[in-house]
Amino acid sequence: MGKELKLIIQPKVIDHLGIKMYQKAVDVVSEFVANAWDADTELVEIQIGSNSITIKDFGNGMTYEQCQKSFLTVGRDRRKDTGKETSDEKDRPVLGRKGIGKFAGFGIASKVTVRTISKSNGELSSFEMDINSILEHDASESAEKPIKVVEYKEESESRKAEHGTTVILDEVNTDINLEEFRADLARRFLLAQVYDDFEIKVNDSELPESFSDEMEFIFPRDFTDEEKNKIPTLEGIENGWAIEKLDGHEVRWRVGFFEDTIQVEELRGISIFARGKLAQKPFFFELSGGISGQHGLEYMTGQMRMDFIDDAEHDLISTERQRINLQSELGKRVRSWGIDRIKLLSSFWKARRSKKRLQELEDRISGFRERLEVLPASERKTVKTVLKKIASFPRLGQARYKEWCNDVLTSWEKGRLKNLITEISETEELDEQKLLDVLSESGVLTALNIAESIKTKIVTVGELNQRVKSGQLENAVRDFIYDNPWLIQPKWETFRKERSVINLIHDAGTKNLDQEEAFSGRVDLALSSGSNLLLVEFMRPGLELDRSHLDRINWYVGDIRNSLERETGNPINTLETAYVIADNKKDTESISRRVTQLKEDGIFVMTWRTLIEQAIKQWEDHLELLKDRFPDDKRIQEL
Repeated sequence: MGKELKLIIQPKVIDHLGIKMYQKAVDVVSEFVANAWDADTELVEIQIGSNSITIKDFGNGMTYEQCQKSFLTVGRDRRKDTGKETSDEKDRPVLGRKGIGKFAGFGIASKVTVRTISKSNGELSSFEMDINSILEHDASESAEKPIKVVEYKEESESRKAEHGTTVILDEVNTDINLEEFRADLARRFLLAQVYDDFEIKVNDSELPESFSDEMEFIFPRDFTDEEKNKIPTLEGIENGWAIEKLDGHEVRWRVGFFEDTIQVEELRGISIFARGKLAQKPFFFELSGGISGQHGLEYMTGQMRMDFIDDAEHDLISTERQRINLQSELGKRVRSWGIDRIKLLSSFWKARRSKKRLQELEDRISGFRERLEVLPASERKTVKTVLKKIASFPRLGQARYKEWCNDVLTSWEKGRLKNLITEISETEELDEQKLLDVLSESGVLTALNIAESIKTKIVTVGELNQRVKSGQLENAVRDFIYDNPWLIQPKWETFRKERSVINLIHDAGTKNLDQEEAFSGRVDLALSSGSNLLLVEFMRPGLELDRSHLDRINWYVGDIRNSLERETGNPINTLETAYVIADNKKDTESISRRVTQLKEDGIFVMTWRTLIEQAIKQWEDHLELLKDRFPDDKRIQEL
């Protein structure tokens, strides 16, 4: 073949630029997509294999000389060398600038193969870069590393039609979730959404939309005239984007608020794009405290286009294109403008959300409108306020809501507890439990209904007791404890079912517990509150806990904790407490010592008997209080 290529780069540089800077597959692929854009392709095809990634474009390709001078020479500033800010044929804004993204592949792969056909002369060049070979030559302190030429074919008129470049990353060392990869890649680029002549496909499927229109509010789409007037720098709205000027530079933005809090961290916040490519991952312009509707930040996502931060004069973008420099003079003005915009949009969200919620509350209390209308205006306002407070509790079912509202209205209509109801209407912060305590304590709610509800719970716990005695653990038991975590610990009323880590828990259990007869057919409970996970493991009733079982539980919990620490993107990131429910009649020094050790690690042991007795006692005590409070009510006494 006789052809030779050399990578010209200073020793140790590629170790930093490739291996250390790019460690996520989506970061790596984004660099090659940007190269394809600059090469004027209209389509980029990405194929994710078991241990390889292929990125193919149909752009201008490279001649053999360009492979050496443009690709294999590090630090070439294309815009500076050519004197152009746009691509050769399509006049696109050029993304590549620092000339280092081509080595991103080494962050996740050992080998990078490039095969390219030039559109200008039909020349075919293919070469392979091996990170181990490159690092070996680094040791000799040489700036030139020989690169293996895999294939070369001279100029050909007929081959011009096959122009384009294919990059193959081999021996990929990271696992890739295809769905998450596609969503993440879509959030890295606006190119396919803004330009009609550019498309990205992953495993033959188009990327999803990076900005969903299925949000509760989207600005500027949902702007009122009054809200528009509060932004004096707003120059217009085009294709769903607001257009403003910042120090004479154009900024385009769109910001939305979901109805529920955003659980995916990479979606929460404002992304900054320059020339259609991500320049700043989602953030809030380093905002800290003091804004109206700050709670809205948990619901906010948005995109802003600031091409000016990537020009020769300013260049606020970091090397790995994950953040922008807000410390320069221009950066400080960008930060100040961004914070102002977040504050303003958050205030719009707060007002809109309050208005919408008020309408929902009006709709909910409509069933009591006739009874309210007969009250004097001042009394109607007071009672209506209390009904709205009750309606605002998100977990309150319709049947219970009607019952509570009916009791409040009945009490007012009969002239009872007016001072108390007025006091409730004037209370700014009142949660469901506090209101229930007040109403229950005052006898507004039907005491008999409360007593019957408690009796039902006690009976249900009794049914659990019968199942335990017979050695059964069925789905109904699992679901009951899922819905009533107070069975394990009264303070865990805030914990709810958690499905997002079920595979992680199953894998750890398969490795550590499944071979143990004691845990065969067990019921796993995963409950979460905020970022905390509570795990409950049931050991089949009738089988006694011994040292081996305790050790396996310890390994099991340890595996789950280690996995959670590695999955930093999972909102559930801490397993603080684990419970083992098991018969534990053995009282040896070895077991007692081991149980004490596990307690120090947040792993607690509880017998089936204690679990059930604890649950029953809570409600029996409550029933006793009702009996003492209503000594003349025979029905309550009978219950």
